[in-house]
Amino acid sequence: MTLRIPLLGIVAACATFAATPSAFAQVSFQNSFAAFQGVSTTTLKADFEGLHTEGGISDPYTEGGVTFTDPKNLYVALPGGAAAVNDFDAPVTSNVLTVSGNEDITMTFAGPAPTAIGFTSLTNRFNAPVVTVFDTSNTLIGTYVLAQGPSSVGFVGITSSVGIGSVHWLADRGGIKDTAIDNIYVGVTAVPEPHTYALMLAGLGVMGALARRRRRV
Repeated sequence: MTLRIPLLGIVAACATFAATPSAFAQVSFQNSFAAFQGVSTTTLKADFEGLHTEGGISDPYTEGGVTFTDPKNLYVALPGGAAAVNDFDAPVTSNVLTVSGNEDITMTFAGPAPTAIGFTSLTNRFNAPVVTVFDTSNTLIGTYVLAQGPSSVGFVGITSSVGIGSVHWLADRGGIKDTAIDNIYVGVTAVPEPHTYALMLAGLGVMGALARRRRRV
């Protein structure tokens, strides 16, 4: 007996697969700006340099289409300011976004969901902060424990095969020694993720095989 699979059924299955990409999302992390630039096209959206007074700011706070929120209160620290002197282990050389207490900052994005997010990261002397990434339906698609050393300034780059709905920065003991983020870059991946090409080729292969079988019948 020959098993016949309707072509429309395959097309419908592929459409369903494409409509639910988050289960198959691929998220990559880069720990240098150069590596991030190599796989994405982005624009600097927020650097907090327009905030000229150190202290608490509105929460949520929006700059360049990026909205920042925290369960407690957002705080901007300036070079040489009280927080930069008393609470940071890493050197603060430009305005940075932090919190009075444990940093638990969420970033969301206006407009079409980006597939590339990058930002400067400041760590404290304790365990590394954790970055989690969610798609537009608030499904977790990636988790990254910072690879940079303690008490340092580094970079976090995120590229995704699906649209990013939010990025979450969670410090370890930020209430004792602050962590911070700065220079938020938003854009798209430079090329489709490899699994996207693989899926397309697999679908074309199945459709071709079915077409050849139909001709033989």
